[in-house]
Amino acid sequence: MLKLVIFDLDQTLLNTLPRFYKIFNMSLEHFNCNEVDWDTFIINYKDDTLNKFVCIERKKFWDYFLEHYNDVICPKDSPIEGSIETLKFLKERKIKIVIITGRMVPKKDVWEELRIFGMDKYIDFVYTRKDNYEDGRKRTELIKEAMKRFNARKEDTIFIGDYWPDMQSGCEAGVFTVGVLTGHENKEKLKKYGANIVVDSVKDLIIVIREILGKNLNSGKE
Repeated sequence: MLKLVIFDLDQTLLNTLPRFYKIFNMSLEHFNCNEVDWDTFIINYKDDTLNKFVCIERKKFWDYFLEHYNDVICPKDSPIEGSIETLKFLKERKIKIVIITGRMVPKKDVWEELRIFGMDKYIDFVYTRKDNYEDGRKRTELIKEAMKRFNARKEDTIFIGDYWPDMQSGCEAGVFTVGVLTGHENKEKLKKYGANIVVDSVKDLIIVIREILGKNLNSGKE
Protein backbone atom coordinates (compact mmCIF):
# COMPACT_ATOMS: atom_id res chain seq x y z
CA MET A 1 0.00 0.00 0.00
CA LEU A 2 1.36 3.40 -0.95
CA LYS A 3 2.18 5.50 2.13
CA LEU A 4 4.86 7.97 1.05
CA VAL A 5 5.68 9.97 -2.08
CA ILE A 6 8.99 11.86 -2.17
CA PHE A 7 9.55 14.62 -4.71
CA ASP A 8 12.52 16.50 -5.98
CA LEU A 9 11.52 20.18 -6.21
CA ASP A 10 12.99 22.14 -9.12
CA GLN A 11 11.85 21.09 -12.61
CA THR A 12 9.81 18.33 -10.92
CA LEU A 13 7.15 20.24 -8.96
CA LEU A 14 8.24 23.79 -9.79
CA ASN A 15 9.44 25.21 -13.09
CA THR A 16 12.32 27.41 -11.94
CA LEU A 17 14.44 27.15 -15.06
CA PRO A 18 14.36 30.94 -15.67
CA ARG A 19 15.68 31.40 -12.13
CA PHE A 20 18.31 28.70 -12.68
CA TYR A 21 19.52 30.66 -15.71
CA LYS A 22 19.64 33.93 -13.80
CA ILE A 23 21.46 32.48 -10.77
CA PHE A 24 23.82 30.56 -13.05
CA ASN A 25 24.87 33.78 -14.75
CA MET A 26 25.08 35.58 -11.41
CA SER A 27 27.43 32.85 -10.23
CA LEU A 28 29.51 33.03 -13.41
CA GLU A 29 29.83 36.78 -12.94
CA HIS A 30 30.76 36.38 -9.27
CA PHE A 31 33.68 34.13 -10.17
CA ASN A 32 34.70 36.21 -13.22
CA CYS A 33 33.60 33.57 -15.71
CA ASN A 34 31.97 34.49 -19.00
CA GLU A 35 28.17 34.68 -18.90
CA VAL A 36 26.03 32.80 -21.43
CA ASP A 37 22.93 33.74 -23.40
CA TRP A 38 19.63 31.91 -22.97
CA ASP A 39 19.85 29.79 -26.14
CA THR A 40 23.36 28.62 -25.27
CA PHE A 41 22.27 27.91 -21.72
CA ILE A 42 19.28 25.80 -22.78
CA ILE A 43 21.29 23.71 -25.24
CA ASN A 44 23.93 22.94 -22.62
CA TYR A 45 21.40 22.48 -19.82
CA LYS A 46 19.66 19.79 -21.86
CA ASP A 47 23.01 18.17 -22.69
CA ASP A 48 24.19 18.40 -19.05
CA THR A 49 27.30 20.28 -20.21
CA LEU A 50 27.03 23.56 -18.28
CA ASN A 51 30.27 22.78 -16.47
CA LYS A 52 32.24 23.81 -19.53
CA PHE A 53 31.38 27.44 -18.71
CA VAL A 54 32.59 27.14 -15.11
CA CYS A 55 36.07 28.62 -14.86
CA ILE A 56 36.82 27.66 -11.25
CA GLU A 57 36.69 24.51 -9.14
CA ARG A 58 33.26 23.04 -9.84
CA LYS A 59 32.20 22.20 -6.31
CA LYS A 60 32.96 25.75 -5.18
CA PHE A 61 30.90 27.13 -8.06
CA TRP A 62 27.86 24.89 -7.60
CA ASP A 63 27.87 25.31 -3.83
CA TYR A 64 27.72 29.08 -4.34
CA PHE A 65 24.97 28.62 -6.95
CA LEU A 66 22.86 26.47 -4.62
CA GLU A 67 23.40 28.81 -1.67
CA HIS A 68 21.89 31.67 -3.68
CA TYR A 69 19.03 29.81 -5.36
CA ASN A 70 16.42 31.53 -3.20
CA ASP A 71 17.86 35.01 -3.62
CA VAL A 72 15.51 35.65 -6.52
CA ILE A 73 12.07 34.36 -7.48
CA CYS A 74 11.58 35.11 -11.16
CA PRO A 75 8.17 36.18 -12.51
CA LYS A 76 8.23 33.17 -14.84
CA ASP A 77 8.67 30.66 -12.00
CA SER A 78 5.53 28.57 -11.65
CA PRO A 79 4.20 25.18 -10.57
CA ILE A 80 4.66 22.47 -13.17
CA GLU A 81 1.35 21.88 -14.92
CA GLY A 82 -0.70 19.38 -12.94
CA SER A 83 1.57 19.42 -9.89
CA ILE A 84 -0.95 20.94 -7.49
CA GLU A 85 -3.67 18.55 -8.70
CA THR A 86 -1.31 15.63 -8.12
CA LEU A 87 -0.41 16.82 -4.62
CA LYS A 88 -4.09 17.23 -3.82
CA PHE A 89 -4.82 13.73 -5.14
CA LEU A 90 -2.19 12.28 -2.82
CA LYS A 91 -3.25 14.33 0.19
CA GLU A 92 -6.90 13.29 -0.18
CA ARG A 93 -5.73 9.71 0.16
CA LYS A 94 -3.71 10.47 3.30
CA ILE A 95 -0.43 9.71 1.55
CA LYS A 96 2.53 11.52 3.12
CA ILE A 97 4.37 13.94 0.84
CA VAL A 98 8.04 14.87 1.30
CA ILE A 99 10.31 17.18 -0.70
CA ILE A 100 14.07 16.64 -0.92
CA THR A 101 15.92 19.51 -2.60
CA GLY A 102 19.60 20.13 -3.25
CA ARG A 103 19.22 23.84 -2.59
CA MET A 104 21.67 24.98 0.08
CA VAL A 105 19.10 27.18 1.81
CA PRO A 106 17.25 26.90 5.13
CA LYS A 107 14.09 24.82 4.85
CA LYS A 108 12.06 27.81 6.06
CA ASP A 109 12.92 29.53 2.75
CA VAL A 110 11.57 26.56 0.82
CA TRP A 111 8.41 26.52 2.94
CA GLU A 112 7.89 30.21 2.20
CA GLU A 113 8.20 29.56 -1.52
CA LEU A 114 5.79 26.65 -1.31
CA ARG A 115 3.31 29.03 0.34
CA ILE A 116 3.75 31.52 -2.49
CA PHE A 117 2.83 28.83 -5.03
CA GLY A 118 -0.02 27.36 -2.95
CA MET A 119 1.73 24.04 -2.31
CA ASP A 120 2.61 24.21 1.38
CA LYS A 121 -0.68 22.78 2.64
CA TYR A 122 -0.01 19.51 0.82
CA ILE A 123 3.57 18.94 2.04
CA ASP A 124 4.41 17.04 5.23
CA PHE A 125 8.18 17.55 5.41
CA VAL A 126 11.02 19.29 3.57
CA TYR A 127 14.69 18.31 3.45
CA THR A 128 17.22 20.81 2.11
CA ARG A 129 20.91 20.37 1.53
CA LYS A 130 21.75 23.15 4.00
CA ASP A 131 19.68 21.82 6.87
CA ASN A 132 19.94 18.11 6.21
CA TYR A 133 22.84 17.04 4.01
CA GLU A 134 25.34 19.84 3.54
CA ASP A 135 27.84 17.63 5.36
CA GLY A 136 28.04 15.28 2.39
CA ARG A 137 25.18 12.92 3.20
CA LYS A 138 23.69 11.45 0.07
CA ARG A 139 20.10 11.96 -1.02
CA THR A 140 19.74 8.20 -0.77
CA GLU A 141 20.11 8.49 3.00
CA LEU A 142 17.40 11.13 3.17
CA ILE A 143 15.00 8.95 1.21
CA LYS A 144 15.60 6.22 3.79
CA GLU A 145 15.26 8.73 6.63
CA ALA A 146 11.93 9.93 5.23
CA MET A 147 10.71 6.34 5.07
CA LYS A 148 11.68 5.84 8.70
CA ARG A 149 10.05 9.12 9.74
CA PHE A 150 6.73 8.13 8.17
CA ASN A 151 6.94 4.40 8.84
CA ALA A 152 6.98 3.47 5.16
CA ARG A 153 8.68 0.44 3.67
CA LYS A 154 10.45 0.44 0.29
CA GLU A 155 7.38 -1.06 -1.31
CA ASP A 156 5.24 1.70 0.22
CA THR A 157 7.31 4.53 -1.28
CA ILE A 158 7.70 6.35 -4.61
CA PHE A 159 10.46 8.83 -5.46
CA ILE A 160 10.04 11.32 -8.32
CA GLY A 161 12.74 13.47 -9.93
CA ASP A 162 13.90 15.00 -13.20
CA TYR A 163 17.67 14.44 -13.19
CA TRP A 164 19.77 11.31 -13.53
CA PRO A 165 21.31 11.56 -10.00
CA ASP A 166 17.73 11.56 -8.66
CA MET A 167 17.13 8.25 -10.38
CA GLN A 168 20.37 6.88 -9.02
CA SER A 169 19.36 7.87 -5.48
CA GLY A 170 15.92 6.30 -5.75
CA CYS A 171 17.41 3.12 -7.17
CA GLU A 172 20.01 2.94 -4.39
CA ALA A 173 17.27 3.41 -1.79
CA GLY A 174 15.36 0.52 -3.34
CA VAL A 175 12.12 2.44 -3.94
CA PHE A 176 9.95 2.71 -7.03
CA THR A 177 11.51 5.59 -8.96
CA VAL A 178 9.74 7.80 -11.50
CA GLY A 179 11.58 10.09 -13.90
CA VAL A 180 9.87 13.17 -15.32
CA LEU A 181 10.91 14.90 -18.53
CA THR A 182 10.16 18.44 -17.34
CA GLY A 183 13.85 18.87 -16.51
CA HIS A 184 14.78 18.22 -20.16
CA GLU A 185 16.75 15.11 -19.23
CA ASN A 186 17.00 12.35 -21.78
CA LYS A 187 14.49 9.51 -21.24
CA GLU A 188 17.07 6.82 -21.93
CA LYS A 189 19.48 8.39 -19.44
CA LEU A 190 16.83 8.47 -16.72
CA LYS A 191 16.12 4.79 -17.36
CA LYS A 192 19.83 3.98 -17.43
CA TYR A 193 20.34 5.40 -13.95
CA GLY A 194 17.44 3.64 -12.33
CA ALA A 195 14.03 5.02 -13.29
CA ASN A 196 11.42 2.29 -13.15
CA ILE A 197 9.27 4.42 -15.40
CA VAL A 198 9.59 7.77 -17.17
CA VAL A 199 6.63 10.09 -17.75
CA ASP A 200 6.27 13.45 -19.41
CA SER A 201 5.34 15.32 -16.26
CA VAL A 202 4.29 14.98 -12.63
CA LYS A 203 0.72 15.40 -13.85
CA ASP A 204 1.01 11.82 -15.16
CA LEU A 205 1.80 10.50 -11.68
CA ILE A 206 -1.89 10.00 -10.91
CA ILE A 207 -2.09 7.56 -13.81
CA VAL A 208 1.07 5.80 -12.62
CA ILE A 209 -0.39 5.37 -9.15
CA ARG A 210 -3.76 4.16 -10.37
CA GLU A 211 -2.44 1.78 -13.01
CA ILE A 212 0.75 0.46 -11.41
CA LEU A 213 0.72 1.14 -7.68
CA GLY A 214 -2.93 1.84 -7.04
CA LYS A 215 -3.93 -1.20 -5.01
CA ASN A 216 -5.96 -0.15 -1.96
CA LEU A 217 -5.31 3.54 -2.69
CA ASN A 218 -8.91 4.49 -2.17
CA SER A 219 -9.06 2.79 1.22
CA GLY A 220 -7.61 5.88 2.87
CA LYS A 221 -9.90 8.38 1.25
CA GLU A 222 -12.83 9.69 3.22
